[in-house]
Amino acid sequence: MRSLLRAVVMAGATGALMLWTAPNSGAAPSVAAACVTAGGAETYGRGEISLCPLSDGSTHVTGYVEDLLPGGGWGAPDGYCVAWYLDMGAMDGTVGPMVCPHFGGGTQVREEFDFVATYPLPVTGAHLFRAGV
Repeated sequence: MRSLLRAVVMAGATGALMLWTAPNSGAAPSVAAACVTAGGAETYGRGEISLCPLSDGSTHVTGYVEDLLPGGGWGAPDGYCVAWYLDMGAMDGTVGPMVCPHFGGGTQVREEFDFVATYPLPVTGAHLFRAGV
């Protein structure tokens, strides 16, 4: 009788453990990747950026970029635009928001942005750079 009782208890405990460890088909969907944020200041420019993945595969992009050496034209004083470069893994990326006050006689040295975009790969980082246009 004791061995029968022990067998019933062990079977019940094993069944309970199996239910406890079984995957839950009603589990919540996986959480979206975390936002990528960056800030930077160089002699030629500065800015901040936040890139937040959305559930539809697009990315919400917010922040600003500022040209600290705008000059009056090409080469004066630096002849470059200031942009965010969006890293997408070790070997890939794309140019993001940019400001070019010297291009076409413009005077805007700071660009604030808030938009949604779809990129070919997930964004893994961002950094400021000088872009020649």
